[in-house]
Amino acid sequence: MGIDLPPDGIEIDQRKGEKCYFGSGKPYLYVGDGTVPTLFLINDFHPSRGNVTVDDGAVPHIINGSNVFAQGITEMDSTIKKGDMVFIRNRNNQYIAVGTAERDAADVMQNRKGQAITLIHFPGDKILKKFYP
Repeated sequence: MGIDLPPDGIEIDQRKGEKCYFGSGKPYLYVGDGTVPTLFLINDFHPSRGNVTVDDGAVPHIINGSNVFAQGITEMDSTIKKGDMVFIRNRNNQYIAVGTAERDAADVMQNRKGQAITLIHFPGDKILKKFYP
């Protein structure tokens, strides 16, 4: 995912088939239906690939769980392909969500219409509610 984790100090919390890996007391990695790096992890370690920047108008919708539409994207890693995990950030480089690309980056940036990313993690979602009350 383009994220390098420190080798020491990781703790695990397991609840009903779901796991969360903690670093420095923060939930860093969720393992349930899939493996999802949390907002804490990506904001602390800044992924080197899969980044998507959105405009200020899209931010409130995304942090409330709305999927990302091409019209709100200002920049997108050109190597992103359909199905890739992506890391969504605002213009200040603060990560606000994690999602799955619905289309290749080239298509999104050329056509500028329609849904581009389905969210899988955002502030206040089930991952954070379960493991970071």
